[in-house]
Amino acid sequence: MEIGKAFRFVTEDEQWITKVLIGGLVPLIPIVGAFAVQGYSYRIAQNVARGNPRPLPAWGEFGDVLKIGFMAFVIQFVYLLPLAIIYSIFAVLTIAVAAVSGESEEGTALIGLLSLCFLPLLFIAAIVCGFAALAAVMRYLATDTFSEAFKFGEALAMLRNNIGIFLIILVVSILAGIVASLGTIACGIGVLFTGFYANCVIGHAFGQAMQRIFPLPQQPVYAAPGYYGPPPGYGLPSY
Repeated sequence: MEIGKAFRFVTEDEQWITKVLIGGLVPLIPIVGAFAVQGYSYRIAQNVARGNPRPLPAWGEFGDVLKIGFMAFVIQFVYLLPLAIIYSIFAVLTIAVAAVSGESEEGTALIGLLSLCFLPLLFIAAIVCGFAALAAVMRYLATDTFSEAFKFGEALAMLRNNIGIFLIILVVSILAGIVASLGTIACGIGVLFTGFYANCVIGHAFGQAMQRIFPLPQQPVYAAPGYYGPPPGYGLPSY
């Protein structure tokens, strides 16, 4: 994967300043703004995966990116439910022990034991659920089919067989987050635009990952004279 390309592709678009300015203001729209920015990032991923040389979408596609962002949110919500359940159990047990034992040494020791048991489990669940959610979103984006995201076994198999690619996405996300934090220098206002830029970077890296995991069919089939069918779709890997 070309990490450097993910960080510089934005300025290769002729209208990048306008698109970034609008993108920096979209999060200010109540509720739907966050979904739209997330969807814009995933639309970039689709464009990159499909070989579009100018992957920054036009903001005229607002309804489309909003839909993608909302669908991705639902997918991530479902995949993160196990983590929420484990955390809820830990919280309830901790509160119950504290209520019964008060500030006694036995109660403190028991809470410590609960933490020792649950915190490693929470950490592992956060990693597995988080990566699995990314794999599921990727399946949805690659096929434009919402139900593909909920083929849990296939999503986990895809994650297991491509774990190195997902780790690269994580590294890019961390680096992009550092860049986004630089926006606080401009009295905090600049973070709106650097944050949007960071989402674009992550979207590009996501698209590069999709190119590797979901290869497109041979282009000459689509380009053959007399062919007027739809653009080629992705071929889902068989695991």
